[in-house]
Amino acid sequence: MYASGFAIGHHGEILQGVFRGEDSRLHRGLVTLPFPPRYSIAVAEPIDGIEVLVRPKHKTKSGAAARLLLGGIGYTGRGIKVTVNSNIPEGFGLGSSTTDVVATIRATARLFGLQLEASTIFRLAVQAEVASDGTMFTGNPRLICPREGTVLERFESRIPEFSLISVNVAPNHPVDTLAHPPTRYTGDEIREFGDLRKLLRRALENGSLGELGEMATRSAVINQRYLPQPHFDLALGTVPIHERLRPSSCAQREDGWHVLGSAIGERR
Repeated sequence: MYASGFAIGHHGEILQGVFRGEDSRLHRGLVTLPFPPRYSIAVAEPIDGIEVLVRPKHKTKSGAAARLLLGGIGYTGRGIKVTVNSNIPEGFGLGSSTTDVVATIRATARLFGLQLEASTIFRLAVQAEVASDGTMFTGNPRLICPREGTVLERFESRIPEFSLISVNVAPNHPVDTLAHPPTRYTGDEIREFGDLRKLLRRALENGSLGELGEMATRSAVINQRYLPQPHFDLALGTVPIHERLRPSSCAQREDGWHVLGSAIGERR
């Protein structure tokens, strides 16, 4: 008897900063760019004993997620083994740990016949990781709070399709997400993030790649001040090859990932 779970990765954030919520408080938030070609598959199965084992052993956050779920349902039966397979390189801002964790939660839940809401998976992921991406949500993009496990906004339209040129500018230097403290933005930057949130909303409503690119680039420029990425200026200087193409670099994560992406136009 076994059960499997699947989760997709992402290609960084198209918007990341600090935003005001309905409670009038400021919250750290981000909007991730889903990237289905990168994914994780987890398989959960009962084993003798009472332990929760995860393979490979270094995927400790996946083990923590499984234990949180089992503890939450009051499970005290046989041990559980979770095997995780992923094609996501670790430490480069493509959501490897969140993808592993989400796949693990889904596999473990299915083993016990549970159907969990994405919001529940999100909260468990944050508990397991401290900071989580929002790739457990499907369909329309969300502005999520990665350290709170809450959603600030669900946008009314999906991200339009486009092609993406991706370059790993520091392939020999993977990054530990939690090794970097949260960025302390200025008041002016926080106000600009509010404007960028509105711009994103409008870009999605209009299906405008130009506005989407402008928004992502401005977000990236702000974050570049705090965690400079190699060759960032070169990415900004990409020359459009067609009047409809709009160069834009995806916003860096606050943990300092080293993959830059340039959106170059409609996908064909």
